[in-house]
Amino acid sequence: MVRTGILFAVLLATVALAGSESDFVRLTSEDLQWEQLEPGLDMAVLEGDPRGEGYYILRARFQPGIFSAPHYHPNTRYVTVIKGTWWTGTGTVWDKENAVPLTPGSYMKHPAGAAHYDGARDEEVIVEIHGIAPAPLVYVDEAGKPLRE
Repeated sequence: MVRTGILFAVLLATVALAGSESDFVRLTSEDLQWEQLEPGLDMAVLEGDPRGEGYYILRARFQPGIFSAPHYHPNTRYVTVIKGTWWTGTGTVWDKENAVPLTPGSYMKHPAGAAHYDGARDEEVIVEIHGIAPAPLVYVDEAGKPLRE
């Protein structure tokens, strides 16, 4: 009797953890809906809402030659390079010539409030970003003061 009860509890827990078919999400690269943020910089949201509240996943796509100016985000962001070589810099001085290259599979953490800039040189770049919203880009001058909110 005890053995049957334990087996039933294990089966019930397995069913509860499995979820239903409607809980799964599958997206192919063709399914992504890109939205232009700025000329040459697009975003596709995979999960959540980076402009709202809570956890989100998005992909950012940089066209060749496009770099973001120094900026920060109010919350920490976690970035993985999906395609191309992503050029990254830290600080408020926009020094594209000394940006550090990150290739597909590479990872970078952007701490909350830390100024940085990034982009693509001669090829399209796609990165995947995870974080907690809201996630605005706050552009800064060389002194680190916001240029616009």
